[in-house]
Amino acid sequence: MVLESLKDALGLLRHPVIWSVGLVMGAALFATTIATTSGGGFYAEPLALLLFLVVPFLAGGIYGTVRDEEFSVDVFVQSGKTYYFRILLPALLIFFATFLTALLLAVPLTLIGGGIAAGAAPLLFGVLVSIVFFTFFYDTVAVFEETNVFESIRRSIEFVMNNLGRTTLFYLANIIVLVVLWFAGSFVWTTLLMDKLEPLIGMDPSEIQGLMPQDILALIGTEGIWIVAGVTAVVVVLFSAFLYAYKVSFFRNRAVGARTLQGEYDEKGRWYKY
Repeated sequence: MVLESLKDALGLLRHPVIWSVGLVMGAALFATTIATTSGGGFYAEPLALLLFLVVPFLAGGIYGTVRDEEFSVDVFVQSGKTYYFRILLPALLIFFATFLTALLLAVPLTLIGGGIAAGAAPLLFGVLVSIVFFTFFYDTVAVFEETNVFESIRRSIEFVMNNLGRTTLFYLANIIVLVVLWFAGSFVWTTLLMDKLEPLIGMDPSEIQGLMPQDILALIGTEGIWIVAGVTAVVVVLFSAFLYAYKVSFFRNRAVGARTLQGEYDEKGRWYKY
């Protein structure tokens, strides 16, 4: 199922609308990086907020076109508008629940202090990862099953629990793809900036460890910053497009048609859902 979904995801990438979310995320990252390194760090938060508000529309459009197997711009826009709040509202709920959980765990850990707090930090990370792990498919549920806010989250948790092994493989596949793309991108920008990074060759490990981020930025210069930002943006475009295509393929292949509706027929043969 995981490999079949992977094959379907690669097939979906031939449709331009699938790339919309990747292009937007890549552009946002590029703009944020350039603004931050150019002294315009105050633009970072508005850009992040704008991205948070735009992605639900793009996700709804992508999932709607895949569900209907109609990849026109009209269907994309209509699906994006139809399912915008069904995706945005659960995202806000998950965000605030995650923030509240982190806060409730961080306060006592901070009060404890010392080595105990440091040792408990992985617990906080594990809790946050678990929330993402189980609620990751809430948006696909919202589109494919047209559920409300709480039902989308509940069904996502149910979907992951019922397909725990396959879902774990799904996450591992995405991590592998991300690592491969990240190393490929790092190789590209390192090759392009080889002349500027040459002074690092003559430094010993202690000197390299002592370098601050601003030292690296000064070393590669403005041109280098643009190159790194551009290559990283391309990596984000590729991975984001793949992630959403793979996600919707995995959910569609596993959930659609597999969920048996509970109900009964009356004496006239009419179906009533419980």
